Amino acid sequence: MNFNFKSLLKTACLSVITLTAISCSNENTIDPVNPNPSTERTYHLVVGSSSTGNSATYTQGATAAELLDPTKTFTFEGFGFEVPSTRTARVYTSNDGNTLYNLNYGGGDISKYDYVSGQNYNLDLTTDVQAVMGTAYPRWTKLDENFAMLQYVATENVYDDPNAASPVYLRTSATITIALVNLETMSIIANNSFEFPWTEAEASQGIYASRIDAPVVSNGKLYYGVAKSIYDPITDARGTMVYENIETLVVDYPSLDNPTTLISTLAEGSTNGYRTPVAHKDELGDTYQLVTQGDVSLVKISNGAYDDSYGKFNIKNLLGHNAEANTGWFYVGNGIGYVPVLNTDQGDSASSNWDVVRVDIYNKTAVKMDISLDLWLRQYQWASVIDGKLFMALTSLGGEGNVYIFDPANATSTGFTKGAVLKTGTSDASYIGLF
Repeated sequence: MNFNFKSLLKTACLSVITLTAISCSNENTIDPVNPNPSTERTYHLVVGSSSTGNSATYTQGATAAELLDPTKTFTFEGFGFEVPSTRTARVYTSNDGNTLYNLNYGGGDISKYDYVSGQNYNLDLTTDVQAVMGTAYPRWTKLDENFAMLQYVATENVYDDPNAASPVYLRTSATITIALVNLETMSIIANNSFEFPWTEAEASQGIYASRIDAPVVSNGKLYYGVAKSIYDPITDARGTMVYENIETLVVDYPSLDNPTTLISTLAEGSTNGYRTPVAHKDELGDTYQLVTQGDVSLVKISNGAYDDSYGKFNIKNLLGHNAEANTGWFYVGNGIGYVPVLNTDQGDSASSNWDVVRVDIYNKTAVKMDISLDLWLRQYQWASVIDGKLFMALTSLGGEGNVYIFDPANATSTGFTKGAVLKTGTSDASYIGLF
């Protein structure tokens, strides 16, 4: 049985969105991964102090000129503003670099900070979102310069008669809660809760949606990547999920109504990512989505459906080893992007066996960049496009590195230059993004 809960807040605020949120109805085309390329804005280097889940997070500002300068050194040893978070902070910035937004994952609040200079940030607004989201652990995604989405999945095992001596397991229900955040006021202006659309075939096997993340707006719809899990009623525990397809949750935007799904057997795996953008719209309005569990590959969503004619861009087959991209990827433009890829022949996601791979989504080519660092990119969240090139903050875990400036026009493994020197400051720290 499908059910639907809606907050009175949603009804009260939809008219406000229609009247005042022009970017909502017109679908602001600013890509959050491709901010204002002006070299005059401030950027933000962000470090996680530990490779564990409960990592403190620090940030400091930098200019584009400083990032480009190989004689400049940035360090977080005794320096940096600690972004409040129970676990590793989930941050975004405004397109002009003057504002930093943070989700306190585990603390249940969202905040915005005004950037002053260096390591100086002033708290502007904070909003507790636990009452609406029903948890202190939602996730969020900045959609554009005006809005962000909060998302969470709550699951419950359903039995025919819970009071019986031996109740029969029927399926696992997944309740989706999503909320639209106004970044100017840091307030929730619309929200919805509903059961994830499920199929009898998967439900009978104990398969359910366990996570949604990284939405993209296209043609009045939100497209959410989906991860699935499988419940074993005999062991009363999660089993090993073996994917037979890929799936995307679709809801109307900005109303957050009419949940449906797209399902395809073009690939097998999750599509939700970790803390990094997973799906990007190109200049033609098509969406390219990364498969984040299973063999690293990209698929295309066009005109509201998976594009069978595009098929699957199998990146793993071009790399010559087993590989996953279980975080996300970064799109520069004109079909060129860069994907953090784990070499699973060398270790799991906790190991320092990551590469950055340049992909051409139109011609389906992939080139592993020649970066001589032991990269650990499991928690890497963001890269910035500056003047048409991708800037990434890359260091070995607990070591040193550089700002890497990738030139999308150069299709070779050495198609980059090195900018400022980066130091982590502690033995287990890593840069998690350049925002």
